[in-house]
Amino acid sequence: MILDADKNIKKLARRIIEDAGLPYTEAQLKEIPAILAAKSRYFWCIDNQEFDLMPDVFTEEGFQTFWGGRPGLKDRLAQVEQNRHTCGEDMVPMHFGYNQIVRFTGEDSCQLLTRMHDYHTYKDNGQTYSGFGLYVDDLVKCPDGRWRIKTLRLSYRLLDGELRSRS
Repeated sequence: MILDADKNIKKLARRIIEDAGLPYTEAQLKEIPAILAAKSRYFWCIDNQEFDLMPDVFTEEGFQTFWGGRPGLKDRLAQVEQNRHTCGEDMVPMHFGYNQIVRFTGEDSCQLLTRMHDYHTYKDNGQTYSGFGLYVDDLVKCPDGRWRIKTLRLSYRLLDGELRSRS
């Protein structure tokens, strides 16, 4: 199934792409690996089903999600439970993030554009569910020095297969 990208995500992505190539300061260059690691931690926690580690990926205050432009959860623990529910023990989830661009929005804040491909295989019959999309996340550097996701936005562009609904 082919989907139109959420208009807000497209606007945010365009702004990040327009700013790509602008020189980063030395301080910003030093922060980029930690910013990319924050998003990687998100994917690794889901794929390894390390849901107990996942709350630390998100901010405690002000966390929110948007899925295809629709507001989602505003509580990081609820988001972890949603990830556990979606990518539970009955599947092998795999997420790939690439072509990332960081746009600094302040000294301790940025937006991260990530192209994403997820590929889920159900253990009982090998059925797969796969999707391609765009993340535009807001991240902040927290007082402990770690970058965390404050706003998680995903807009799928292509879905292949079926994600099983769970009761």
